[in-house]
Amino acid sequence: MNLDNIKAVISEMDGIVTEHLSGIGEMNITMFKQFYMKDFEAINLIKKNWLFIFISSDASINMSLCRRRNIPFFHAEKDKKEIFVNNVLRKYSLTPENVLYIGNSYSDIECLRMSAVSMCPDDAVMSVKNMVDCVVPMLGGTGILCYVYDMLYNDLLLRMRNE
Repeated sequence: MNLDNIKAVISEMDGIVTEHLSGIGEMNITMFKQFYMKDFEAINLIKKNWLFIFISSDASINMSLCRRRNIPFFHAEKDKKEIFVNNVLRKYSLTPENVLYIGNSYSDIECLRMSAVSMCPDDAVMSVKNMVDCVVPMLGGTGILCYVYDMLYNDLLLRMRNE
């Protein structure tokens, strides 16, 4: 897995920093989500050397949480690929070759397929697990972004030593 050209880490939020557990009321309103807080520490560390962005099909709670934590967030109500290409790549002057994408569900497949490096947690849907570059050996909501940061940082240190 070549990480040399990676400039941005783009991730789904639900199922990556959450365990897919959330309280949904009878009016289909999300009442709460449980987040793995160490992943937010990892995001702050990632942001020192790379761009970090969330794309999610669920704006409830996620958007306000990202705003408070100064994390770019894009809501992809219908099509993540369209948001990925027309909003994220253009806005940040990126190409798919510059992206490490982390997803876990059917709606992430096109973005994962387009990205230079694709990853998912061990509890991702089988269609995703069968096509990514790396299945992270942990469940969503248990430190996926900590794992990604360690991998990126170790690669960066190795490249710096070889220069």
